[in-house]
Amino acid sequence: MEISELSTELEVGVRYTPSEIIIENEDYLAKSVDNLVSLYSSFVFTDDNVPEAKNAKTSLNKVKKILEDQRKDVKKKYSEPLNVFEERIKSYVEKIDSVKNNIDAGIKDFEEREREKRQLVLDQVIADMAPNYEILVEELEVDPSWANKTNFTKKGEVNSKTVKIIADKMGFIALEKRRIEGDKKTVQTFADLNGLEPYAWENLIVQGHRVNDVLERMKQASEQKKRDEEERARQSAAEKEYQEAMAKLEQEQQQTIGDKIIDQETGEVVEEIIEDEILKFTLEISGPKSKLYKLNQYMTEQGIEFKKIFD
Repeated sequence: MEISELSTELEVGVRYTPSEIIIENEDYLAKSVDNLVSLYSSFVFTDDNVPEAKNAKTSLNKVKKILEDQRKDVKKKYSEPLNVFEERIKSYVEKIDSVKNNIDAGIKDFEEREREKRQLVLDQVIADMAPNYEILVEELEVDPSWANKTNFTKKGEVNSKTVKIIADKMGFIALEKRRIEGDKKTVQTFADLNGLEPYAWENLIVQGHRVNDVLERMKQASEQKKRDEEERARQSAAEKEYQEAMAKLEQEQQQTIGDKIIDQETGEVVEEIIEDEILKFTLEISGPKSKLYKLNQYMTEQGIEFKKIFD
């Protein structure tokens, strides 16, 4: 589509005569205003002549209104031709804007569709490159500017400069992933050797903490854990020693008198000894040999005296 030269080299022929506004009796007007100013400036108003002050104000307002009305009337008449001219020119500009806006919308729509095409090409390039660096596409933060027209060749391919930028970013991500995995293994080994739960410490590595910092914190945690275990063992030993001492003291405070155990300090009867009465029976027992053997063994263990009676 060819654009006519006339439409881009439009000439606007405007004929106008600059007007001069002249105040014909300006000398008289200037003297009259000066006289009014001089007259009322010399007045001294007090509480006694407030009515005169109000009259003076009214007179000055009347003169002011006459001047303002004249100014506004001249301005209105002087501006009328300019206003008509402006309205006409604006109507032509609006017509041009209407067409221009439609063209702008078409250009914007075209550029958006072209950008979508470039984005599809870019996405495919990224998808093809990611496996070479052993990373996921989602791990790469895509810069929106990569889809700009300036980053593509005339054939619609991603240019070498942009490919290198993407490759550098992928390489960095791959190195970072390997570092994280290595640091996680280091942390896990340290945790296993020191009896610590590795998950929380591995998570610090994933969050971006340096391995040396994490190991130092793990070392402190391990030392604290040992101190806690030693303290618990000390308290347990102290408690055992205390219980044994109290038992010994309690035993030393008790004395057996007759068939009773007496607390020497309070005189209270702690335990009464009940002596078993010795009973004697003559039994005839019969049964399997194996069970009689077990009965013999049981009575022997219990301190029961027995003997075989021969007929």
